[in-house]
Amino acid sequence: MNKTLIVTDALFVITVVVIAYNNDGFNGNPLFLNILVGVAFASCIIRHINYYKQTKRIY
Repeated sequence: MNKTLIVTDALFVITVVVIAYNNDGFNGNPLFLNILVGVAFASCIIRHINYYKQTKRIY
């Protein structure tokens, strides 16, 4: 589970960086894509909270 969190966080960061550099920031993106990035960020936070509740450790 620990490796899964690290890999998915890295993929999220890479995706956000590519979006930011490819379209001159988030202003050039459609609104729906920005909402999806926000949802992905929220799911990362929720997964970290659930991991902490299960293991009582921060990865």
